[in-house]
Amino acid sequence: ARYRYWIHIADVDRYAPRGSKLLNVAERRGTSLYLPTMTLCMFPPNMSSEIMSLHAYEDKYALSLGVELNEDGSIIPSSVILTPSVINVDYRLTYDQVDEMLDEGVGYAEEWQLGALLAAATKRRSHRVNRGSTEGMVPFPIPNGMVTANYDEKLGDYDISLKIETTHNSGANITTGGGDDICDAHYDPYCTPVSSSQLIVTEMMIMAGEAIGKWQMQQATQEENDIDDATQLTNELKLPFRRQPAPDFKSRNAEKRQMDFLYEMGKRYPHAWYARRFFNKVNVSEEPGPHFGMGLDCYVQWSSPIRRITDLQVHAALKRYLRRKRVNEMLRDGKTIPSSISKMDLGCELPKENRRQEIDSIDYTSGLGMIFAGRPIQSSSSNYWLFEYIRRLVSSSDEELMFESVVLGCINQDRFQYIVYIYELGLEHRYLSEAGKLEEGKKLWLKVASVNPKMELLKFSLASKSGGIHAKPMSSAPAA
Repeated sequence: ARYRYWIHIADVDRYAPRGSKLLNVAERRGTSLYLPTMTLCMFPPNMSSEIMSLHAYEDKYALSLGVELNEDGSIIPSSVILTPSVINVDYRLTYDQVDEMLDEGVGYAEEWQLGALLAAATKRRSHRVNRGSTEGMVPFPIPNGMVTANYDEKLGDYDISLKIETTHNSGANITTGGGDDICDAHYDPYCTPVSSSQLIVTEMMIMAGEAIGKWQMQQATQEENDIDDATQLTNELKLPFRRQPAPDFKSRNAEKRQMDFLYEMGKRYPHAWYARRFFNKVNVSEEPGPHFGMGLDCYVQWSSPIRRITDLQVHAALKRYLRRKRVNEMLRDGKTIPSSISKMDLGCELPKENRRQEIDSIDYTSGLGMIFAGRPIQSSSSNYWLFEYIRRLVSSSDEELMFESVVLGCINQDRFQYIVYIYELGLEHRYLSEAGKLEEGKKLWLKVASVNPKMELLKFSLASKSGGIHAKPMSSAPAA
């Protein structure tokens, strides 16, 4: 049997249409900011968390995408369906609940749809890896520490917690559910592997981005054939395709050999760090093109309209296109166009005799400045709370506090400056070697020499011994 997989994305454009005050708010903010202490939403919280969200047991407006897959995980372009919809979620699950149901077998029996989704997600990940995606090029990605700080009324201070996790779209099917044919899934004692539920969501969202691009390319051909006279609306759909060129290995053969050497020697994190130099910058264009990092022929980002203005702009363009298409069908059939349909709804005026109407293009760059401005704010806030977490550890310890680390690579040979990865903190950090030259993959025990959260300053030095309250057996961390 061949399944059709449906991805339902909240129809935010219904509540924040073109020209509305609510859209103006979103354009000014550009994106939601996720800070350790709070989330600053792009939309007012009552809108983003309540009215717009796809809550269970309520009729909710969505844009729904249906996709069928070939045996190799590739999309069947002719199968893609896009339609406005009203959905009612009658069974809402958390990530943990899905993982538990899959682990216990319920996801393959009573709730067999979960098992089918996991199989499709695994197939999609393998398909992208086979096409050269970064998950295949970097099968052992470096985890990242995610810090949260919640205010405790009783303590009168913030309670800080740290979780080490791998990026959801990283690695060649390395999940808690297994299925990885490269290594044992638990290759880092501190890192939480990507769960099966996370793999499902990640791959379905990536699939939606590829599918909408393929759908757009098919529509362009159909519209050229369907619009046959000047009494119909010009219907053109332009989308912001995210494209990434493939690495130029030929002109950087020596670097390529070094990267391959690190992998062959089992130096997992140093290999992942070194590989980054080959990744080209992503560019956005209205012309479809491949995205090397994702292993896709095309990709359009549109899955998060509640928290990202660029995704909302894509939704608006898609809905305008669908409306114009429907109006053209009504005109061909001689039906009356409802008076409630406005120029803002269509992106153009209704057709006038012997004159084509120009389409008002949507500015996909709107709000990008705020998105770019928000990134250093999120980074600075995360650094502060991570450094505060470290400061508290140091101040509360009577013993020398030390952390196991691995040398990722050298960034300044003259100064013996390296990038190291601190396992227990999920932190990549600069380190000036007191012992001179160090090799990639060398294990070090480092202690905190100084830390100043407000100044975002953190310095490590070589520990006197591999012991202390945070010492672990040297075999606990992955082979470098």
